[in-house]
Amino acid sequence: MFGLDKSVTNLVEKQSSRFYKILKNSLKIKGENVLIISDYGKKGRDISTMLSYGYYHAAKKNNLNVNLLFQEVKKGFMFTDDHIIEAINKLEKNNIVILSLSNKLGRFGEENSFRNFCKNRGHRFLSATGLEDVKSNHFDLFLEAMNVSYKRMAKTGLAIKKIWDKAEEIRVKTAAGTDLIFDVSGKEAIANIGNYHEPGSGGNMPAGEVYIPPCGYYGVNGTVVIDGSMKTENGALLVKEPVKMCIKEGKIVNIEGKNAQLLEKTFKKYENRAKYPYRVRHIGELGIGINPGAVLIGSMIIDEKVMGTGHIAAGSNYWFGGDIRTIYHGDQVFKSPVYYVDGKKMSL
Repeated sequence: MFGLDKSVTNLVEKQSSRFYKILKNSLKIKGENVLIISDYGKKGRDISTMLSYGYYHAAKKNNLNVNLLFQEVKKGFMFTDDHIIEAINKLEKNNIVILSLSNKLGRFGEENSFRNFCKNRGHRFLSATGLEDVKSNHFDLFLEAMNVSYKRMAKTGLAIKKIWDKAEEIRVKTAAGTDLIFDVSGKEAIANIGNYHEPGSGGNMPAGEVYIPPCGYYGVNGTVVIDGSMKTENGALLVKEPVKMCIKEGKIVNIEGKNAQLLEKTFKKYENRAKYPYRVRHIGELGIGINPGAVLIGSMIIDEKVMGTGHIAAGSNYWFGGDIRTIYHGDQVFKSPVYYVDGKKMSL
């Protein structure tokens, strides 16, 4: 069934109540049509299928009108399969879409992005992409990260957002050597707290981070030591030996460490494909994880949400209020950050 062994479908079905709790808490589902888009992944890494079936079974069990569709695994530059495009376009306004994908959804017409499409149509949505990084036996860890106290997480996230929204400068330091200064004057933080109740709203599931773009291209300076996980061209991986990046006037100018070549290769790959190659190495995001149920597993959709971690991202940030447009966005996670806002230590 759905490309899963019977033992796996049984495992997923036993978690039906937890999936329905997500639909109720994050989406406040009341009887809307639900469209779930997924793929089959590959053996040992089929979390995309497991999660999509979990939502499907929970919706069916609670008598919701739900449609689960599969396509081939897509990279960002590829086109969405025709039957998926047809289903998306036929979905009436103000319904629900759930993405559970090994990599990307793909391109599907003239819309700027899936997020803009949902906003324009009034669809609420959940999105989990890049799941090919995740081993199937991490299914339980995904559920733990999704089934948290959203009320408590919202309290933390909104408190941080309030502080960051007023900030001119944010400095982040770690014992491992990170010392990075962000000019965030005039920028607004985004609190991803899993509250997708309004028409057109949606985001990651698992949720649990606050993030902000820097001011312009040049407002970041210092050093970041990546000792949590890092995103490369071949996916995310847990860091065993730290990698140090030096940043000057917003741009990564030097990378050191045993796995520095993995990041260097990643940047060069996207620079070769980008219309404006110089944008790829510019820092586009500063973030903090606030999800108490998440742990580092080597998948960025969870790793960047782990409470007690921070992250930066190089590349595109225009969709959340930044100035950088490019084909690349890569998060890098570090442990035990301390944040200083306009010179004052921030306490959580």
